[in-house]
Amino acid sequence: MSHVPAPPSRRSFLAAAAGSSLLVACGSSLTPGAKSADAAGASAVSTAVPTGKITLVVADADDTTMTPGLLAAFREKYPNVTFKRQYTGWDDYLKSINTTMSADSAPDIAQFVSGMNNLVKGRLLLDVGGYGKAYGWSRRFPGLDQITFSADGRTAGTGALYGVPGGLSFEGVYCNKAKVRKLGLTVPPATLAELEALFAKAKAAGENALVAGNLDGGLNHPFNVLLSVHLKPEDREAWAFGRKGAKITGPEAVTAATTLKRWVDQGYVTPKVNGTSDNDATAAFARGEGVFRISGNWAAAAVDKGLGEDAGLFNMPPITKGGPLRTTGAGVYYCVSSKSKNAAAAAAFLDFCATRQASAVTAKAGFMAPDAGAMPQPSGLLGDVRTGWQAIVKDSGLQPFIQNASTPTMPDTLTTQLQLLAGGKVGVEKFLAALQADFDQFHS
Repeated sequence: MSHVPAPPSRRSFLAAAAGSSLLVACGSSLTPGAKSADAAGASAVSTAVPTGKITLVVADADDTTMTPGLLAAFREKYPNVTFKRQYTGWDDYLKSINTTMSADSAPDIAQFVSGMNNLVKGRLLLDVGGYGKAYGWSRRFPGLDQITFSADGRTAGTGALYGVPGGLSFEGVYCNKAKVRKLGLTVPPATLAELEALFAKAKAAGENALVAGNLDGGLNHPFNVLLSVHLKPEDREAWAFGRKGAKITGPEAVTAATTLKRWVDQGYVTPKVNGTSDNDATAAFARGEGVFRISGNWAAAAVDKGLGEDAGLFNMPPITKGGPLRTTGAGVYYCVSSKSKNAAAAAAFLDFCATRQASAVTAKAGFMAPDAGAMPQPSGLLGDVRTGWQAIVKDSGLQPFIQNASTPTMPDTLTTQLQLLAGGKVGVEKFLAALQADFDQFHS
């Protein structure tokens, strides 16, 4: 996702639908198109692609080749379907998409971003649960819980389904293999404790062990994956998805935050981390600075270009050797307007995103394909990324960014609190309490 809306980076948001505070209120009354919103979720639907000339309007802010590539590939297979793409720059898209989807001339398909869940209550998004059942999406798409919402749109991971991911992202640990060899380090580590021991050895050798930038909250990447490792998946997701009563102040979260603070205090993390942006940290690592970096697959192209054959990636190790792999990630999701007159064709496009043909398009754009096994088999760093993604999918280990759906203000709160934590201005308990206070205020 590289504009940076608070914690995940711009690329991470495109891949993780990062939170936006630009929430546009929607009324609770039944709006035009509500009947079709109900119908798709409640009755049997056809998976036959309609014949005859069809034009689908698509609104998105995807500045990669993925969305236009998927549209072109779908039209190649179904030449009767024409797309009219309405691409908007990221910032403008965030400001305008709720209004766009509320209009009578709403696009048939839109890239879903945080804040659009407000459209659920007004029934302006199509409940595609019926199509999902007919196509078998639960078996073919990871991460569907991240675009499943309660009737009021305030809680994710429960309720009706409103879309699918065209491409996904996940976070892992990048390494400079030349420095790993020089320092005599063994990768991948089997446990989190072993990873921290590698940090200590790198630091002792005079290296920047973990390259990071927290000017814009980039320490959210190691914090998110530490939460994934330590928290029970159901607790991790309950908080990230904004389920009332969820807590992030328990012992597992304390351990995760304490670990991050220890890494900063021990000098494993980039010096003056609060003065370095997340994008600059990736650029520095790609230039050969440091030994490790925790970030997402969106950084792979830059790291690969900079380090070449010395670039590597492995999954965040579990606490116990051989334990299930857990990490943070999300996707570029596509949803359908409840006002669309061509909902079946729009749903067919959503289904197409999980096909082998679509996988090549998605992978070329730098995202992870829903069908992990259908992705091309590159070598080097991109091969590591593919292998890591397949392992995460196998363990059902993809978990949401905590700042995405929990509250509309959580991205800013998390950025501020990470800066205070890294700067020694607050301790772990106050850091977590501030996150919890933001959560409780919104979900009270």
